[in-house]
Amino acid sequence: MSPTRPIASGAHLQHPGHALPYDDGTSIHLRLIEPDDFEREREFVEGLSPRTSYQRLMSVRKPTADELFRWTHIDRSREGAVVATVTIDGRERQVGVARYVMEGADGEAEFAMVIGDEWQGQGLGAQLLSALIELAKQSGVRRLYGNTLSENNAMRSLGRRFGFRQSREPGEAIITMLSLNLLPES
Repeated sequence: MSPTRPIASGAHLQHPGHALPYDDGTSIHLRLIEPDDFEREREFVEGLSPRTSYQRLMSVRKPTADELFRWTHIDRSREGAVVATVTIDGRERQVGVARYVMEGADGEAEFAMVIGDEWQGQGLGAQLLSALIELAKQSGVRRLYGNTLSENNAMRSLGRRFGFRQSREPGEAIITMLSLNLLPES
């Protein structure tokens, strides 16, 4: 596998369950996460570089087995998660994930995403975020919000491309809040 896999020109994803062709012939499959993804999720998280893991969790801690279980056994009435997978040597492997969780009944959901190091900077983040936004809209989410480290220029740039508003809390300059209204403003 080559380290650079740009998405083939003209490739796009309408909703989870489709494959994305890459210029080198690799096919990335985007689909909803399932409970039997537990081991794939564990291997994916353990394979992240310390830097990528820190950017996702905003700490050096490793996720617990309980967290991994919760991330793969979601409550579809208030959560959504899209995974990106490839088949390597006949085995499906996770290379990215985007998810949201609604905490209350107000239609607002916190989102997060992470792309495996080898797959960063090649358009996969945009495809995952697009699929997650579509899933959130279909599920009645009215606003997505999330935090990223202010130094995470890739995530901040991706957020700008999708129209996320960015702000920083006074005294919290290392964290940038991203927010996107999914319903048209009246």
